[in-house]
Amino acid sequence: MPNNVLGQSKKLAYLLRHDRQSLFLPGGWRRIQEVSDNLKLSVELIAEIVSNDEKGRYEIDSNNGLIRALYGHSVDVDLGLNSQVPPPILFHGTAEKYIDSIKAQGILPQSRVYVHLTEDIDLAMKTGSRHGNPIILKVSTEPLLKAACLFYRTNNGIWLTKRVPAEYFEIYNP
Repeated sequence: MPNNVLGQSKKLAYLLRHDRQSLFLPGGWRRIQEVSDNLKLSVELIAEIVSNDEKGRYEIDSNNGLIRALYGHSVDVDLGLNSQVPPPILFHGTAEKYIDSIKAQGILPQSRVYVHLTEDIDLAMKTGSRHGNPIILKVSTEPLLKAACLFYRTNNGIWLTKRVPAEYFEIYNP
């Protein structure tokens, strides 16, 4: 992605995931024309950013002129997702420098609303490498379900939950 488009992508991410000044519609949606006006970008360029996003973080409802982020919010929005039963094992990527804190406190959402988990080990590795030497945590979901933990699956396959206590994960060593 060219640098100018990358910069616009970051602005889009902020507006759809973190902007506390804006009103979100039900489901975490925003009107794409308002986003376009706010960012001073064409709707077409926004659609291009969305379609080229490697992580599939965004969704456009072109029938209704809406756009939203699928995950990564620091603003508490109801995405309208129904809880689902996840696969028995999910993965979480983090950096080695955080592992002592995670072992002590569990996997927390930090500044986000949800913890992000994936079935894709490569994606977990990529996520963990953003902040240093990556560590992959293997999360056992069955005991979490028994402990009344809820999971939500986004349209791009990311699993969301509020927190993962330390007793429900281990460091993954392939």
